[in-house]
Amino acid sequence: MKFSAKKESLSDKFSLCSSIAEKRQTIPVLSNVLIKAKDGYLTVVATDLERQLSLKIIECEISEEGETTVSARKLFELIKSVPDDTNLNFEVKENQLEISALSFQADLAILPVQDFPFVELEDHNFSLNMNGDKFVKVLESTSFAMASADVRYYLNGLLLETSQKKINLVATDGHRLAWGSYSYSEDLEEKKIIIPRSTALELQRILNIFPEEISFSSNNSQLKVESDNFTFISKLIEGAYPDYKKVFPSGEEQSLETSKSPILTALSRSAVLSNEKFRGVKFELSKDKLKILANNPNKESAEEELEVSYNGQDLEIGFNINYVQESLNYLPDDDIEFIFFGSENSCLVKNTSNDDLVHVIMPMRL
Repeated sequence: MKFSAKKESLSDKFSLCSSIAEKRQTIPVLSNVLIKAKDGYLTVVATDLERQLSLKIIECEISEEGETTVSARKLFELIKSVPDDTNLNFEVKENQLEISALSFQADLAILPVQDFPFVELEDHNFSLNMNGDKFVKVLESTSFAMASADVRYYLNGLLLETSQKKINLVATDGHRLAWGSYSYSEDLEEKKIIIPRSTALELQRILNIFPEEISFSSNNSQLKVESDNFTFISKLIEGAYPDYKKVFPSGEEQSLETSKSPILTALSRSAVLSNEKFRGVKFELSKDKLKILANNPNKESAEEELEVSYNGQDLEIGFNINYVQESLNYLPDDDIEFIFFGSENSCLVKNTSNDDLVHVIMPMRL
């Protein structure tokens, strides 16, 4: 096998593969990527036996067809280390992959292609096509609320549900919830799947590099997302996701409207003096005023008053300051609306002009 390609054609793709290939493995070949040069393009495959990513790289010159497997991490680090616009040459010689560029040369150990395992593709009973760029924006605005190591395993993932002409994404860690909706052009059958946390995060990285039309298919245990440039297969979390609709508060609404920048700036100042363990912040609301207060056990405190649009009753409510900051950062527009339902109930955070993305934050006793 012998081929050459520019750094820009390879770097992003091998970055994706190196994040999937296992770094510490009892099966050494799982830390490798499979590279196949055939029919004028490269196919690069990485797997950890639960997820598999296959990428197509057209921007290359193949002198000799062939295939091999090589360390994903080492290959990516070498590609990343050369200057932009550098042409890299690759050739398999005497059970090693020789890489040369400029005055640099490296020889990497390879492992037999026949030892490389592939995820078995199952039969899928559900499929749809959608715009990857629009989908990833909803994915990014919801997946941040996933749990990371909860004993309730289904919370360490993202719910994708389809109904009528909507695709809804839901994530929660038990203290906050993010709900996003993606409009579809035709009626969809009702379907619910739970995408693992690692898969949801990897899918974001993939779709940010390939923001194109994607084909999405699944059954109850496996997901496949593909386009002209990639195929991504992953196991799903099997189980029932809790009824997230019960988390949405109800009752008399009291709405606060403001711009994102001033409140984020005030929160960042308050965060410096909030309790390092509990991260509490208090909101005191009165007519067209929001007072943000924080303190810590060292008797240090911060207080800041903002002018906002608020005509509700006077209200005091506490939150985890990190949750409020993250919600605001993941809302795309500058116009922000907080909807309160009393000091004991959760609060909704959303863009004023958009009901297709809503974050729910539970209150905190301070």
